[in-house]
Amino acid sequence: MAENINFTVTFVYGFNEVEARQSIWDELAFINRTTAASLSPWSVAGDFNQIMRTSNHSDYPASVIDISGMEDMNMALQDAELLEAQSKGSPFTWWNNQVDNPISKKIDHTLINQAWASTIPSLRRQSCKPFKFFHHVIDHPDYVATISEAWKPDQISGSDQFKLLRSLKCLKKDLRRLNKTHFSGITQRVKEQSTVVEGLQLSLLSSPDRVTAEQEHQERAKLNMLLTAEQKFYRQRSRVRWADVGDRNTPFFHKTVAQRVTRNHIHFLKDENEQFIGTAAGIKAHSAHYFKRILGHTYMADSPATLRSYKGC
Repeated sequence: MAENINFTVTFVYGFNEVEARQSIWDELAFINRTTAASLSPWSVAGDFNQIMRTSNHSDYPASVIDISGMEDMNMALQDAELLEAQSKGSPFTWWNNQVDNPISKKIDHTLINQAWASTIPSLRRQSCKPFKFFHHVIDHPDYVATISEAWKPDQISGSDQFKLLRSLKCLKKDLRRLNKTHFSGITQRVKEQSTVVEGLQLSLLSSPDRVTAEQEHQERAKLNMLLTAEQKFYRQRSRVRWADVGDRNTPFFHKTVAQRVTRNHIHFLKDENEQFIGTAAGIKAHSAHYFKRILGHTYMADSPATLRSYKGC
């Protein structure tokens, strides 16, 4: 950790009743709105007596669980601009101490703000992210042509499964290029295109002519496409219920996107006997065994394709 850092830690012990916990949510939002805690690293930790999502309950998804208070907590954390910190170890922090009907829950949480995650590196995970398909790419006029040109399984030698995997890999390159060419730095593109449209509209208000009007329609259509792409991009990346919060592309969604890396990690799995697997080696072995059972084994003869043809994708 870097030296000379001022930070704030708030400790919480939640009430047992859902209605009584509302005062905690209001207080967190008040602290973020009115104090200097939001301007420096801030963490909120403790026993909240509340699950944040259904997976925090051991009975999910086998049975219907009590989700009262979950909505209040998640909405309050959005108001307070707090996000869940990365955690390791047991998936639950409490159990009901009952032999006949044992239930475990995760009701203890550690929350952080954007300043904390940016300043204290121990809570950030450095990882190589896999290819991700972004929904906004579908709206581009060149999308269908890009797919048609890249998807050529008949030109690949091997089993059907091999052809599918190679076709998908070759397609990644073209989709990445399409996204980078037309949508990289989407927020900056929206700002620049808005300036262009505003300039044309001012010209039409002072001295209208047919050429400027046609140009304004073309540039405005491009701006609308970029605005839709920006909304889809942040909605897909943030994974927060967009419509419930209100304004499009609020700063909180940008911060939420930055924090997705802290949750984009498999901490544990359950096997067919409902036993938790928490070690990295155990997770790898169980995953490999699971997909081998589904896909089976395929005899693959030596491929006539050359190494150079692989490097081309």
